[in-house]
Amino acid sequence: MRTQNIKSLDEPLRQIKYTGSIVVLLMLTLFLAQVRAQTANLGKLLHQVEANAPTLKAANANAKIYSANRFEGLGKLFGSLDAFGQLQYFNDNRLTRPISPPINFATMPYDSRQIGYGLSLTLPLDINGQMITQLTSLAHQEHAAAYDAANVRLAVLNQAAALFHGIESISGKLSALNKQADAIRKQLAITIVAIKVGRRAPVDSLRMQSELSNIEGQIADANGTNLKLRAYLAALLNQQSFPDSVAPPANQPLDIQNSPFEINDRPDIKSIEEKVLAANSGVSVAWESFLPKAYIQGNWMVNQGFNGKGKDAPFWQIGLTVDFPIWTGLTRVARVQEADAKQLAITEQRNVLKNSANAELVSSIGDWNSSKSQYLSAESSLKAALEVERIQKEQFNQGRLSVTDYLDAEAKLAFARASYFAALAHWLQADDSLRLAQGLPPSAYTNYTTP
Repeated sequence: MRTQNIKSLDEPLRQIKYTGSIVVLLMLTLFLAQVRAQTANLGKLLHQVEANAPTLKAANANAKIYSANRFEGLGKLFGSLDAFGQLQYFNDNRLTRPISPPINFATMPYDSRQIGYGLSLTLPLDINGQMITQLTSLAHQEHAAAYDAANVRLAVLNQAAALFHGIESISGKLSALNKQADAIRKQLAITIVAIKVGRRAPVDSLRMQSELSNIEGQIADANGTNLKLRAYLAALLNQQSFPDSVAPPANQPLDIQNSPFEINDRPDIKSIEEKVLAANSGVSVAWESFLPKAYIQGNWMVNQGFNGKGKDAPFWQIGLTVDFPIWTGLTRVARVQEADAKQLAITEQRNVLKNSANAELVSSIGDWNSSKSQYLSAESSLKAALEVERIQKEQFNQGRLSVTDYLDAEAKLAFARASYFAALAHWLQADDSLRLAQGLPPSAYTNYTTP
C-alpha cells in the first residue's frame, strides 16, 4: 500500500520538476537578454552625461547669470516708470504754494491729512554713449559665458569618453587573463592525469597552480581598477553606480590624413575673444565717464485738497537734468587705468591660450599617429603570439615541451591580447583628444543616433 502511494506520487513530482526546469530556463534567458540590453554604448552614454553632469549644469546656470545681466543693462536704457501712493499727516494746515504778494490765505491752506497717488518717470538720455557701451560689454560677457559652458561640455564629454575607453581596456585585459586562466586550468587537468600515468612530474602541477594563482591576483587587481573607473564615470552621470557591461574595444578611428586642423572653432578660443572685446568696451566706458550725463524726470500726482479747495487735484511736473563731471578725486582716472590693465591682461591671456591650443593640436596629431603605430604593432604581436601559443600547446601535449615554456607562451599570449586592447583603447582616446583640440566632441557622440 505504501509502495503504491509512492509510485502514485512519483509522476506528479516529475511533472513539477520538469515545469520548474522550464521556468528556470526561461528566467535565465530573460536575465541574459536583460544583460545584453544593458551593454553600454559610448555614444548613448555621452548624451546621458551631457544631460546629467552636475559640472555642466553649473556652467549652463552661470551662463544664464550673464544673460540676465545683459537684459538688466538693456532695461536701464528704457528708464523706469513707477506708480506710488502716499498718506501724510501734518500737525497744522499747510500752504499749497509759497507766499507771495498779493497774499490770499482763503485759497492757500489745505487739509492736515493728505492722500495722494500718481506716477513717476525717469528716462536716461545716453548723450555720452556710456550706457550703450556698457550694454555692448555685457553682451560680449554673455557670449563668453556661453562659450565657457560649451568648453566645459567638451571637457566633460572627453573625460567621460576617456574613462569609458579605460574601462574598455580593462575589459580587454580581463578577457585576456580569463582566457589564460582557462587554458591553464584545462592543461592542469590534463597534467594531473599525465602525472598519474607517469608522463609528467608532480612539480609541473605545482608550477601551473602557482601561475594560476598569480593570474587570479592580476584579475583581482584589474577588477579593482575597473571599479575605480566606473565610480568616476558614475559621478559624471550623477548616478550612484555604473553597472552596465562594457565590451573590449573593437572599432578603429577613421583616418585623419586629409582632415583640416583648426583651433578657431574651439569654444575656449571664442570665449577669450569675446572677453577681449568686453575689455575693450570696458576701456571705452571708463573714458566716457568724463563726459556729461543727462536724464529726464517727470511726476504726475493726484492729491486730496492740494489746490486748497479740499478736492482731488492733479499735479504734474517734468524736468531735464544734465550732470557735468568736474572733479571726483582722480577716481575716473583710476578706473581708466584699471580698464587698460584688464584689457592688457586679457589680451596676453588670449595670446597664451592660442599658443597653447596650437601646441595641443600638434601634440594631439603626434599622439594620434603614435597610437596608430602602437596599435598596428600590437596587432602584429597578437597574431605572432597566437601562432606561437598554438605550436607550444601542441608540443606540450606531446610531451616535447617543458611546463615552463608552455606557461611562458600562455603569458605572452595574454600580454599580447591585453596590449592589443590597450593600444586600441589608447588610439580611440587619442582620436577623442585630437577632436577636443579642434573644439569637437568625441566621434561616438557625433555618430550616435537615437534608436
